[in-house]
Amino acid sequence: MEERFNLQSANWISYVLDPRNPIPDIGDPNLARDTLGAFLGNIIDGLYFHGKSNTNIVEKAVQMRHTIRERPYHRYDDIVMNLRDIFSNRKWTAVFIPSGFKESDSIDKLLTSKNFLLNLSRTIQADPHLIIHLNEPPHKDFAITDVSPPFQAALSKSTRWPGILLWGRRDNPLFFPLPAEKPEDAIHWIFSRADDITNTPEYLLTDRYLDAFPSCRIHSGSRLTLLHLSDTHIGSRKSIERIVRVKDLLKDYISKNQGDSSVVFLLSGDVMQSPDENNVICANDFYAYLMELQKFGQDPIFVLGNHDVRRKGVLRNRPASPSLVPACNTRIEWIPDYPVGILCLNSAGGGRMARGKITGEQYRTIEENLGRSAGGKADPILITLLHHHPLRLHLIDPEMRRFHMKTLGGSFRKFIGSAYEHLDGLADAPAFIRFCDSLGVKVILHGHKHIPIAGRIPENLLENRPIRIFGCGSSVGKNTYIYKKLFNVDYEISWNEIVLDFQTHLLSGRLMAETHYDKGLATMKTHHGFVSRSPIGP
Repeated sequence: MEERFNLQSANWISYVLDPRNPIPDIGDPNLARDTLGAFLGNIIDGLYFHGKSNTNIVEKAVQMRHTIRERPYHRYDDIVMNLRDIFSNRKWTAVFIPSGFKESDSIDKLLTSKNFLLNLSRTIQADPHLIIHLNEPPHKDFAITDVSPPFQAALSKSTRWPGILLWGRRDNPLFFPLPAEKPEDAIHWIFSRADDITNTPEYLLTDRYLDAFPSCRIHSGSRLTLLHLSDTHIGSRKSIERIVRVKDLLKDYISKNQGDSSVVFLLSGDVMQSPDENNVICANDFYAYLMELQKFGQDPIFVLGNHDVRRKGVLRNRPASPSLVPACNTRIEWIPDYPVGILCLNSAGGGRMARGKITGEQYRTIEENLGRSAGGKADPILITLLHHHPLRLHLIDPEMRRFHMKTLGGSFRKFIGSAYEHLDGLADAPAFIRFCDSLGVKVILHGHKHIPIAGRIPENLLENRPIRIFGCGSSVGKNTYIYKKLFNVDYEISWNEIVLDFQTHLLSGRLMAETHYDKGLATMKTHHGFVSRSPIGP
């Protein structure tokens, strides 16, 4: 039976071959063994080297593959260290990334074909050259933990897969989407110039590729990115420690992606720890910072959470200060130049602080505004933004579980059943689901319990199109006592990336979490993600 080598495998190999990184668990001991077995098999087949002088390397690979097959369910740090030595002199690394959608089936078969890679490898003079290919396309929903930094460039463009990810020693990755017509020509173009990545500016190589294959050009007007933050709890100790790091991450994201997409910031409640005047001033400062990052785009969109209207989220009622700059009323925010409307609801306004509730008046306000303010947009994409969980979640996808094992800590496995019983939905969850279903809402975004999670409304509750749910953890890692006790929560920063691609008609939602944020020169930042992709249409 052929060993598995999927997208998580490719990321893990990329991560561990970098001697600057620790050797993490892949989250599945069988997958770790399969990954190394398949990778060593490629060495044995001569994919990465030329000539008889590499006989010793092949012999080493045969011995290492025998070792891992005889040693299941163990770590393979000694094998990884040997592989680091073998590939320490490589000038560049490339990864074939299939799409996983039937529209790209023919290209996916090409990219996962070992025969195609063997033929391509023989045309490449660099020695060693590392082209990582998958033997199965990625699923529509998948976790990818301990993300290798170059992989961020590909994950942010998952709506444009299939493609080639390429990077050199300078860690400036390039992602090349492949054209639907003559993809082999594009692949040969890329690898005939791969050696140029060491002495040519990255933007120049990209521009030349797009000139040669103009259908692969990504226009910013064809993609809308919603950067979803939540539970910043401004005024709390954790927020004071980490809000600067959050700002740096957002600034870096805009710098790297603004040419490929328009960006809108969303914050789904609990902006502040409590609605004190000092916290309001700091919340306004954060809002102004987000506006400065997007000077010519849509203003940031905020909704209120229970901590924004009551001290510590549950105590004496204290309305949000009128001096809070961002609008927080029930409304529809239409995104300029896109057929997208954000339905902003105040789930803390119904008097149920722990579970949340949407009042009937809010439903009527949205329905009335939807009828008269669509701005001429035909069949707009509607996205609901609120603070509380829309419904109780019981079943956790295995890939989501693997993401949670990295972000919520090792004790998550033990307590997953009982803990999720506490993730109650809205007090009026059935009415809320019917409301979203009747309007054709595509996505629901929320925060509240500080647990990043993705899912969907069960089909038996819907009459119309599917509805995806993306919950954001605390963007500053503000975790309550119960979560520290139950989960030993590990993540320190959480935010989501929702991409609407109007050229490929795909939606991508990516949960992003950072562990061990920068505490000193000896500490590395580690990123984990969960990606969910689906068609925009019905």
